[in-house]
Amino acid sequence: MSSTLTQQRATAVRDTVAQVRALLGQDAAPGLAQAQCAAACMQKLAAQTALWDSRDFPIEGDKLWQAYTLHEDADGAYAMYAVAMHPGHAQPPHDHTTWALIAGVRGAERNSLYRRPQGSGPAPLAHLGDITVAAGNSLALGPTDLHAIEVPGPGDALHLHLYGRGFAHLQERRIFDLLTGESRAFPAIPNVS
Repeated sequence: MSSTLTQQRATAVRDTVAQVRALLGQDAAPGLAQAQCAAACMQKLAAQTALWDSRDFPIEGDKLWQAYTLHEDADGAYAMYAVAMHPGHAQPPHDHTTWALIAGVRGAERNSLYRRPQGSGPAPLAHLGDITVAAGNSLALGPTDLHAIEVPGPGDALHLHLYGRGFAHLQERRIFDLLTGESRAFPAIPNVS
C-alpha cells in the first residue's frame, strides 16, 4: 500500500466523518431524514473504489470476517470500520444501541430487518423485510433497530460501517432469538485492527 493511497484514504475518511458529524452532531437517535443523508455520505465514500483495495483489508486465517478501524474519536464516538467478509459470514438478529450506517464497497450483505412485538414477555420477532447492501447503496439503522446479516457470496464483501460509538464501547448490545424473542448479551468487540 502506498503512502499516497493511505493519505488519500485517511483524508476521505476524515472528510466523510466531518460531513456526517455536521448532519448528526451528538444526536443519539437521529431522525430518518438525517440518517438517510448521513448514509448517502457513506455511500459516496464507498464509491471511491481506488481507496478500498482488498489487499489492504485481508481476512486472517480461517476467520469469516475482519474489521479494520478507519476512524474513532478519542472518546469512542464516530467509529468507522472497513469490514471484510467471506461468504457464509452471518450474525443473528441484534441491535447496536447506537446509530449505524453501512455502505457497500463490493460484494453483498443481506440485512434482514426485524421488529420486537409489543407487549410483555418474549414473542417471535416480526420480519419487516430484507435489504441487500452492495456497491452503490447503503443502510441506516437506529439504536433499537434489529437486523440479522448474511454474506451470500459468491465473492467476498467489503463494506464501510460508521457507528455512533465504537465496537469496544457497545456494552449493552443484545442478540435475539427469532422464534422466542428472548435475548442475550452480544459481547463487545475489543481490539479491532
